[in-house]
Amino acid sequence: MSHYLLGENRVQNYARFEHAKPGDGSGAGYERWRSTEHRPHTPTDGREDVYLSHHRLLAIVECYPLDEPIESVLEDLAGKDVHHRNGIKWDNRAGNIEPVEHARHASITQEQVRAWAEDEKRKRQQHEAGVGDADLCDGCGELAEPLATSPGFAGERCLECARQECDGEPIEV
Repeated sequence: MSHYLLGENRVQNYARFEHAKPGDGSGAGYERWRSTEHRPHTPTDGREDVYLSHHRLLAIVECYPLDEPIESVLEDLAGKDVHHRNGIKWDNRAGNIEPVEHARHASITQEQVRAWAEDEKRKRQQHEAGVGDADLCDGCGELAEPLATSPGFAGERCLECARQECDGEPIEV
């Protein structure tokens, strides 16, 4: 366990909020808190910059019961990643973050990356073929002719999506 010393902070006397470096590498795109701590084991004047990811801090207060001891929360969170459900690293709303085991997080992230890559590939192919958004099903996103409207739903659907939504009701083509 690290030992901390109380003392005057000559660099800054508060933690500051930062947007982390842009890019795709580790830590890129995440918001974080930065402070300077005095530690006896630090080679330069006992000062060391310390960073805490904003989403991990929020996970402590948003994803665990308020009456759970903080030691228990920190112990559980230490072995987990905090996943952003929609993949947007700065979207730290309570409903968008969840602590998950590292292996599960890696699996979820890879599934999302593959799905986004497929979406981009499909959009690029549709653009190259001259297909516009008006030719796509609002249900499944695929090119569909003819498109249909289904009662109670906005937008146009391919016949298969319209049949699923209508549950046997008549479909207008």
